[in-house]
Amino acid sequence: MHPFYRLFESLWRFCFVAVLTLASGTSAFAQQPATNSITVTIQPTTTGLPLVVADKQGIFAKHGITVKWSVSPVPISDSITTLGRQFDVMQGTQPALIAASGQGIPVVNITGGALDTKKVPTSNIVARGGSGITTFKQLEGKTVGTLTLTGNIHFSLLNILQKEGVNLDSIRWVIGTVPQLPDLLRAGRVDAIEEIEPFATSAIAAGGIALGDPFRSIGDRAYIGIWLSQRAWANNNQALIMRFNTALDEATKWIYANPAEAREILSSYTGLKGPPLQNTPIPEFHFSTSPEDLGAQQRADLQTWLDILKRTSDFKPVKVSDMLPSWTK
Repeated sequence: MHPFYRLFESLWRFCFVAVLTLASGTSAFAQQPATNSITVTIQPTTTGLPLVVADKQGIFAKHGITVKWSVSPVPISDSITTLGRQFDVMQGTQPALIAASGQGIPVVNITGGALDTKKVPTSNIVARGGSGITTFKQLEGKTVGTLTLTGNIHFSLLNILQKEGVNLDSIRWVIGTVPQLPDLLRAGRVDAIEEIEPFATSAIAAGGIALGDPFRSIGDRAYIGIWLSQRAWANNNQALIMRFNTALDEATKWIYANPAEAREILSSYTGLKGPPLQNTPIPEFHFSTSPEDLGAQQRADLQTWLDILKRTSDFKPVKVSDMLPSWTK
């Protein structure tokens, strides 16, 4: 038979099968096995440590997952638009998720992650020594340095200030990077700073006054990092996401059992070295390994943040159900 006719016959058979498949109400391509690959972008912080550990220690491979990850060069709010395009999953925060959802961007929370706890606090509000500021209420009318006006540390502080009766409009905000903020404080350019560890502790050791961890306004245990994906991708990949979360959960156990090696891995993607590396606290973590746990953990947490943002900002109101996969229990 002439090769042309063999090609024609093959194409005809393919079309015939496709027509039958479509007639049965399914897609010919839908029968292909789901991919086990996930592309992820993380931030250069401790909150991304379980993912890097799971990759380097072969935990993802153990669960049949191939993860291609990279460190984001841009803030979380700018990374969200890459979901469904460049990346399947990214690190995020509750304010960033709520803001994106309010703008009609279909993004959902697929698991929790890093925690700020009384045992392992990750941030502090530090006032300038000699400023006379010793309480949150005394920040009224002052200038405060912040990492971002859309972060969860910032909104945790706003939550405290509002409860203390502080006029939020009276505060002047100065945005700076993690290492810049203590310098701004020492130079007297700001009266207080929102800072993460270990830089907060360093600022206190240099004469700053600790006002307290702003996440205690959320509770004794607060999520400081969550993991996000595009809604359609999440809805169609429940099993893959649960395996991904299970691998991250196993990675946290490895971190607790191997603290020295975990810090070496932390250094490899954050660039931290010497005292800053050794003094950086490794947070506690919680990853949801079932749809039931995802619902139990994140519905309440997202509602808490919705309430905070409703009182302290002009973010558009959204439904908690719009920020979780459809299979969440």
